[in-house]
Parts: sequence; structure tokens; C-alpha cells
Amino acid sequence: MISILLIVKHVVAAIGVVVILWGALQAIYRFTARWKKRNDIDMIRLEFARVIILGLEFIVAADVIATTTAPDYYSLGILASLVAIRTLLTYFMNKEVNKLSATRRKRV
Repeated sequence: MISILLIVKHVVAAIGVVVILWGALQAIYRFTARWKKRNDIDMIRLEFARVIILGLEFIVAADVIATTTAPDYYSLGILASLVAIRTLLTYFMNKEVNKLSATRRKRV
């Protein structure tokens, strides 16, 4: 049972990494294609921030699964630290996304 959970953990974490990597490649491609337009750059940042947030959610889910396989206080402490850091990152990225969205709506 534990080996199945570890496989699931690795798959979920890999999905998170692939999501972020795919978003980064798309952002790089879009940036190089339209680097002169300010509005496009804000849209690229907005979409990339959303992709990062989604990828981080997958990685947090993988950490939760990993903690269920070895539920000791050390693992729980590491999980709590990772979740706190990722929560702060997500909070500030959401704040930036909302700011970019509001700015974009005002321009349209």
C-alpha cells in the first residue's frame, strides 16, 4: 500500500512540475514572439502566474500524500513548512494576478 502511495505521490509531483514547465515554455515563446507590446507582456505574466499557482497546488498535494506514508512529527513539520511557504507564494501571486486582471480590465 505504501509503495502505491509513493508512486501516486511521484506522479502528482511530476504533474505539478510538468504544468509549471509547460507554462514557462509557453510564456517564453509568447514573450519572444510579442516582446514589444506592453499589454501582451502583462497578459503573459497573468497566464504564467496562474499556471505556477496550479502547479504548486499539485506539488502540495504530493507532499500531503507523502506525509500519509510516514506520519511522524518530523514529516509533519516539513509538510507544514512547505505548505506555509507555498501558501505565502500563492497568496502574493494571487494578489499580483488580481492586480494585473484589474489593470487589464481598465484598459479594455
